[in-house]
Amino acid sequence: MSIAYIKTAPAYRGLNVGWKIAAYTIDETTNEYAAAGDTLFGSGDSVQVRLIKFATKYSFYKIFASQGSEKDSLELQVFSKGSMQKYLYRSSWYPTKPIPVYFYLPGSFSSSTPLLVSMHGIDRNAYNYGSTWTSFASTNGWMVVAPEFNATDWTSDAYSLGNMFTGNDGGGSLNLREKWSFTIVSDIQRTLVRGFGLKDTMYTLWGHSAGGQFVHRMVLFAYDTRIQRAIPANPGWYTAPDSSIAYPWGVKHAFLSITHDDLMNFVSRDLIIMRGTGDTIRDSNLNTDPLSDAQGLNRYQRAGYFFQKGHDVSPLCRWLLLDVAGSAHEYQKMAAAAGSYLQGLTSVRNECPPVRQQQNIDSYPNPFNASTNIVFTLSEPAQTTVVVYNVLGEKIQTLVDDVLPRGVFQKKFDGTRYTTGVYFCRIQCNERLSVIKLLLLK
Repeated sequence: MSIAYIKTAPAYRGLNVGWKIAAYTIDETTNEYAAAGDTLFGSGDSVQVRLIKFATKYSFYKIFASQGSEKDSLELQVFSKGSMQKYLYRSSWYPTKPIPVYFYLPGSFSSSTPLLVSMHGIDRNAYNYGSTWTSFASTNGWMVVAPEFNATDWTSDAYSLGNMFTGNDGGGSLNLREKWSFTIVSDIQRTLVRGFGLKDTMYTLWGHSAGGQFVHRMVLFAYDTRIQRAIPANPGWYTAPDSSIAYPWGVKHAFLSITHDDLMNFVSRDLIIMRGTGDTIRDSNLNTDPLSDAQGLNRYQRAGYFFQKGHDVSPLCRWLLLDVAGSAHEYQKMAAAAGSYLQGLTSVRNECPPVRQQQNIDSYPNPFNASTNIVFTLSEPAQTTVVVYNVLGEKIQTLVDDVLPRGVFQKKFDGTRYTTGVYFCRIQCNERLSVIKLLLLK
């Protein structure tokens, strides 16, 4: 139970305002409407309302205010902390397709609580996806939101491909942007930020399998500036940032005008690609058409393909590729590993599989005059390249291009021939890349 204090606008302070408070519920399973208790009345320039969340019911309070001939009203929906809640989001574009939104409020919830949006897989089980984050959310004080796009109202294309087109695989015509499922998720996040009065309007977007497809395509085609980081985990296949490949495997389409600048913006986003090291099977849920198989024969290989495509656009690509050791196509383990990443850890203790991050790279001195030492560590033997680029993305010096054993290595970058400015050193070890910034001062 909580208490809401409702005040009139300043112009009505001190006036005898009449208040009427009515409560009603809607059953979360049957959608049956019912009045909840007696209607209450009051007067004055403010009113105190005692709010109760009824179990298994959407719980609403309708508050009416009147002063002379002027009237106004306010409706509140009540939620509780410490358990999965649900409300129905209704888009004005799809009034007959309400979207259940599950969410979790930690016991420590406040206006400063950070928010994570979790996107479900092909089973359309948003409640389960949201629930797998509750331990992380409770421990670390996060709010978790899990919208559910059911299979009846939202086909595979309407969900994981964002409902961008009226037909399948880019067929038909291009829908209005307001009708895209990408836009709906942005609207849901904004609704909750306003409704709960969150100060931090940014959020983390995570999704597994079909949800991972949704996440990376939303960042590509409908980037929301409030996304602080996006984490696609184990997608079955990808839309590559490649204008020579037909949509939806690439961005080549008569109705899409994706420019090189758009792709450069895409690879500059904070995209953390997660893949389970055991996600190597070809099951019935995996696309096995020729264009999908061109990305790799399983989800693990396809993540590496997509990661490389990002770096083909620019060597300064900011994406990370994280391997989750011991995880196959399991959203619970991938969510736990993502939670570990969000905590800033490089491994997950006890029940969670370890996250293997990219190789270590550093430089000293930095800033430097004339030359600096590039130091990097390999955890296993690998084909390794270390290349220095200027700010235009042009390769100016290759320091390493060889198969190296496990160990710590040091290479010298001689900047004598180059002008003062910023440079970038990129190390690629098999499918993993890291980039550091170098500052040359003369």
